[in-house]
Amino acid sequence: MLNGAFIFMADLVRAIDMPVTMDFLAVSSYGNAQQSSGEVELLKDLRMPIAGRQVIIVEDIVDTGITLNYLLRLLEARQPTSLKVAALLSKPSRRKVEVPIHYLGFEIEDAFVYGYGLDRGQFDRNLPFITSQA
Repeated sequence: MLNGAFIFMADLVRAIDMPVTMDFLAVSSYGNAQQSSGEVELLKDLRMPIAGRQVIIVEDIVDTGITLNYLLRLLEARQPTSLKVAALLSKPSRRKVEVPIHYLGFEIEDAFVYGYGLDRGQFDRNLPFITSQA
C-alpha cells in the first residue's frame, strides 16, 4: 500500500526471484495523525484485475488491524487465487481486529515509529532507518 510501504516493497520485490507484477492502492485511516481514526478511506484503487491471481498485500505496519481488515475484505471479493499479507512491522498490543500476517519482518511495542517509508506528518519517509518519537 502506498505511501508507507513503498520502500519496503521495493526491497522485497528485488529479493523475489520469479516474475512479478505490481499494482498500488492507497488507503488511509490516519491522515496526518499519529493514531487511527477508525474510518478507512480508499484513496487509490488497483488498476489491474486480481481475479485468479496470487496476491500479496505489502503493508508497512499493522497497528489496529482496521485498515488491513478492510483491504482483505475488499480484495477477497475480487476473487484472487490466494491473498497473503507481508508486513514490515506489527504492533499486536494495539490490535482491535485480528488479521492474518503471513510474512512478518518485526513485531514492535506500542511506539510511534517513522522512517524507511513510514512518515511523521508526511515527512521523514526518506530516512534510511526506522526510529521512534520520544
